[in-house]
Order: sequence, then C-alpha cells, then structure tokens
Amino acid sequence: MRHKSDVDAFVNAWVAGNVRAERGLSDIPGEIDRLAAALTGAARAEGISGGELHRVLGDIDNYLTEQCQKAVAD
Repeated sequence: MRHKSDVDAFVNAWVAGNVRAERGLSDIPGEIDRLAAALTGAARAEGISGGELHRVLGDIDNYLTEQCQKAVAD
C-alpha cells in the first residue's frame, strides 16, 4: 500500500498534465469517463490500486469533475 502523500503527488502531477480547460465541451460525462479510465490506468502502471485512489480522492468521477471545473475557472 502506497503512502497517501505518494498517491497525492502522483495524482497532482497526472492532473497537471492531463486535465485541460475545455470550455464548451459538449460531452462532460464522456470526458470524465475518459479521464477516469486514463488516471486509473496510469495509477495501475505505477503500482497504485483503485482502492488507494479512492482512499485519497474519494469518488474519482467527482474529483475529476471538480478538477475540470477548476481548470475552466482559471
């Protein structure tokens, strides 16, 4: 099991490189699904389980929705 700070660091770096401000995106749920699958796959490649992501982030879809909203607001 990875330490929470390691998972946080991984997720923060992944979000910085993968979540973009997409104003007018017509398929928000589809984009969130795509991002969630990509994040989960990248985490697995680093040895981070879905359970560890959930422990740190809570619901991944909700987390990514918030991150997309922040990116648009910036």
